[in-house]
Order: sequence, then C-alpha cells, then structure tokens
Amino acid sequence: MMILLILLAVLGLVVYGLERNHRRTMPGRMAGSTDVENRDEARVSAELAARDRVSG
Repeated sequence: MMILLILLAVLGLVVYGLERNHRRTMPGRMAGSTDVENRDEARVSAELAARDRVSG
C-alpha cells in the first residue's frame, strides 16, 4: 500500500511538472516563422512576366 502511495505521488509530481513546463513554453501562435518569402507568388510572377515577353 505504501508503494502505491509513493508511486501516485511521484506520478502526480511528474504530471504537474510537465504541465507547468508546457504552459510556460507554449507560444501564443502557431509554430514556425512568419517572415517567409512566398516562393509561389515569385514563381507565378516570373512566369507571367516571361509569358508577356514571349507573346508581346
């Protein structure tokens, strides 16, 4: 019975520590950087510019 109480106490402390650490480090936004260049936009613009040069 004493081992069960000790095990529950240790488990409770581990859960408490993990939850406290998770709340402290959780960002308020999605993970990843926000200053990323949109390569699709640059590629489409370049393709449209090349198309205009060829056809016009």
